[in-house]
Amino acid sequence: MQDKETLFRQKADGYLCCFRADCPRREHCLRWEVGQYIAPDRHLATCVSPHYQKAADGACDLFRDNQPVAMPVGMKTRFYRDMPYSVQRFIKDSLIAHNCRSTYYQYHNGQRPITPDYLAVIRSVCRQAGWQGPLEFDGETTDYAW
Repeated sequence: MQDKETLFRQKADGYLCCFRADCPRREHCLRWEVGQYIAPDRHLATCVSPHYQKAADGACDLFRDNQPVAMPVGMKTRFYRDMPYSVQRFIKDSLIAHNCRSTYYQYHNGQRPITPDYLAVIRSVCRQAGWQGPLEFDGETTDYAW
């Protein structure tokens, strides 16, 4: 992982940032922290509405913890290994329908770490397909859950 300042400056360009100074959770929010790295010469930024009431109440559903977390990576070699073909098809088709084909393959090929939110989706789809076995991924990385 790159150093924090460089990474946040790169992310600030297209990331959903927050500027609610009255939010009680801002000191631990990735969206707030990345917002502090927006270049001073930028006149436009994608941000949480300054009128979003849940942010002021501390119940913001857009909150992202600013601590790096361990995330699984890759579904290419071990994920489908012990599953019956019909279960594999159901899971793959459902995950493609959830995002899109290119995003699915970024997760599948290990190009994008699997965030805790997306891991919950994968678990749910696997249980819907009837798969009760363990979910084995190709590896693990530590990164921010953007």
